Amino acid sequence: MNAVTGSGPAAESAVGGAARAVAWLRRRDPSLAAVRRAGRVTVAACVAFYTCRYLVDDPITAVYALFAAVALGGLSDVTGQPAERTRTYAGSLVVAGVLVTLGTLLAMSTWTAVLGMLAVGLVVAYAGVGGPRVAGVVNGLQLFYVLPCFPPYAPDTLDQRLLGVGLGITLLAVADRVLWPAPAPADPAVRVADAAGRVAAYAQVLGRELGGGGDGGSAALRAAAADAAESLRLSTVPIAERPLGPGVRDRCLIRAAAAVRVITGRLGALADAGPAGGQHTSAATAQLLDAVGGALAESREALLGSGPPPSTDRIVAALAAHRERRRDQLLDGAEPSTLRAGVSAVAVAEAARSLVLTVRGAVGAPAPADVPEELWFLTASTGRLWWQRLCTHLTPRSVYLQNAVRLALGLAVARSVVGVLDLSHGFWVLLATLSLMRTSAVAGRSVLVRAVAGTAVGALVSGAVLFLVGGDVVIYAWALPALMVVGLAAGPLFGVAAGQAGFTVVVALLFAQVGPTDWRLAEVRLEDVFVGGLVGILIGAAVWPRGGNGELTRAAGESLRAGAAEVVAVVDQLTGAGPAHRTPLGRLAALLDQTYAQYRSEPTRPGPRVDWLAVLGVVHRIDDYSRTLRSRYPAAAPPPWPRLAAQLRTAAADVAAGYREAAAAVGVGRVPTARPVVRVDPVPRDALAAAPDDALRMLDTWGWLLTMADDLAGVGRALSLPPPARRHPPRAPRRPHAVRILGRPPAAGSPR
Repeated sequence: MNAVTGSGPAAESAVGGAARAVAWLRRRDPSLAAVRRAGRVTVAACVAFYTCRYLVDDPITAVYALFAAVALGGLSDVTGQPAERTRTYAGSLVVAGVLVTLGTLLAMSTWTAVLGMLAVGLVVAYAGVGGPRVAGVVNGLQLFYVLPCFPPYAPDTLDQRLLGVGLGITLLAVADRVLWPAPAPADPAVRVADAAGRVAAYAQVLGRELGGGGDGGSAALRAAAADAAESLRLSTVPIAERPLGPGVRDRCLIRAAAAVRVITGRLGALADAGPAGGQHTSAATAQLLDAVGGALAESREALLGSGPPPSTDRIVAALAAHRERRRDQLLDGAEPSTLRAGVSAVAVAEAARSLVLTVRGAVGAPAPADVPEELWFLTASTGRLWWQRLCTHLTPRSVYLQNAVRLALGLAVARSVVGVLDLSHGFWVLLATLSLMRTSAVAGRSVLVRAVAGTAVGALVSGAVLFLVGGDVVIYAWALPALMVVGLAAGPLFGVAAGQAGFTVVVALLFAQVGPTDWRLAEVRLEDVFVGGLVGILIGAAVWPRGGNGELTRAAGESLRAGAAEVVAVVDQLTGAGPAHRTPLGRLAALLDQTYAQYRSEPTRPGPRVDWLAVLGVVHRIDDYSRTLRSRYPAAAPPPWPRLAAQLRTAAADVAAGYREAAAAVGVGRVPTARPVVRVDPVPRDALAAAPDDALRMLDTWGWLLTMADDLAGVGRALSLPPPARRHPPRAPRRPHAVRILGRPPAAGSPR
């Protein structure tokens, strides 16, 4: 009876084993995303392959259909909302058709194929500047040129090849929507909205406290706001959710996230700016923070789709009222802590205004007539946005261009080796180069060892299968779907070695159904993977071998030097020392962003490391607020206090020298020691009263220099690697600078 019903110890043991296997698999892949994806690709690839191979009896169309599904399903990462993924497949179908045509026509000789590979590899790889959705399909698209660029030269089969590609991609797009569809990634706007809501609560409570009506309960809200701002760092956001495309919405969301983080930091500085008792508080400051909180709340509702686009009217009115109050404080001889608190409050409001404008852009609201220069993209066309992105990274210092050149050279050299040595199944050589090449020589060497080991295991298994089964195609046909699921899921779940082992078995079973083969096919596969991987390592060792790690050091140094130039340029503009001139800081900051992202994706040596994220934050703060000051005072005349202006320029030169020293320290791995002092002589009150607008301009210049000096000290801490353990803790460092400013010297014990 037990044998008939399947119950009993043996069945229970099998069920228990299966349950343990599923539980083990879920520990490695909780949502079974890798298994579901492998299943979708397998269904699309096998339906296309079996239809063309056995029903239509067209092996060429069958092979191209299967590899089209594997290229965009296995070698690519198609992300986004379901509709976005479908559009990605549709666009990839058009590009794939062009690449298959080029590969077919250029296969007439080795050298035409090599030159085509160099050009196609460079252009397709560089297209990754278009953001994660484009970068995700770059490797897969390369395959559509690689596959047809080998002999035989058969342009008469182009229609069959294109038909196979179209069938494979179409079935994959259908499977993506109906067969275990991948969950849509979270909208980055929701993340920004959540952070804006938390910071709004903190701003409103802090405003009441500064106005004398709070209950002192802002500490918990401050911690929640800081956590929310930290969650907006790109390093904490999954790649599929990063708004890094060149379009208006993605740019707006990136700027909005940066504005929320600036607001959070400046609110903390404002809360810490005055002594106990809140001597610097005023109704205008409280009203300003209340307007900031309202702008944040409105931005949250708009991003969530539950409210209209936010407006800048309230922020602008509050800024005008606060400006009058700052003028009064300055003329009344307020304490430096009070003056600096006013600078922080204005910085908060300016960031909130930028947030409102970018949120309006993100939700599709019309841009105002007076768009700030730093938000130029709000009124730019799609073509201009793409052109600006392409031109920004068209420099040898861009990791996008470096990666594109490295990959294109690797594929071209691999194609040359295949042609010169007349290797059979040369497609596998280029596939190995494509899938195993990494962005640094260290990463490439480590992955090659694992890939060859995995391929060797797969070659042994597939060789044994081919030897034992022989020419029985039916067995290969039945075994291919199950083994394809395992092979496609093995890489994401267990690493390169498992992925190469599984894929080796899959391709052996595939080619066994296309034409005569034997166990030596496994030996050829192992040889091709080794040759392709070796080409990738040699090119990686010759072309920017240090990858993101080496480029990050250089990019950080150049950005800090540009920051030094920006400090001098802005102070010159604000003090009327000369016409405004631009620095390359904005472009270098964008390059530094991408370099840091690549650095985070590469293996690093164990031990303490530089806090590059802190350095990146300083560079962006210099860039963002210098733009604000430039737009606030676009054509400033010299102030009526030449001595004060000269002292501010001297202080700017000292701060800039400190940043240049920090840039040099980055390159040699040492810690900068410069601690610039921002010091100016007091200006008589009646002199300030004679030109209050100029006095406010000088106050903003002074406050910005103080912030830059504080940030310079932060760069020094970021570059300081933790020292060896010490018996006694080190003495606390002194404050980096002392200050005297426009009304009087700082009071004893006042914050600086």
